[in-house]
Amino acid sequence: MGNTIIQINPYDKRLNVKIEGSLLAGDDQEFYSEYKKEITLIPTSEFTVEVDCTDLYVDDLSQMLLLENIYHALKSEDFKQVLFIFKQSSHLNNRLFVDFINKHQLPEDQLKAV
Repeated sequence: MGNTIIQINPYDKRLNVKIEGSLLAGDDQEFYSEYKKEITLIPTSEFTVEVDCTDLYVDDLSQMLLLENIYHALKSEDFKQVLFIFKQSSHLNNRLFVDFINKHQLPEDQLKAV
């Protein structure tokens, strides 16, 4: 099961989201439930979302679909920017994640490789 941590940083108007582990069926719904509680506390149009996926392990397409559901939940709000942070690596799980990001054609300023 994957783990999600969501924190609001009101000082620099950033919603920090960390997704780690391996996503399983239902994790996207659990994320969405927690996420909805948090965003009711902020004016989303004034905030940036940073999604830290450096400890996310993606090893098959079903996990990619769950990640896609999370991505769409974030994009459905009116955030100033959604930034995905990922490990730059040649491992299959990271290539799948990068392929996912490329599929959605995010602008370069919305990706950060570490």
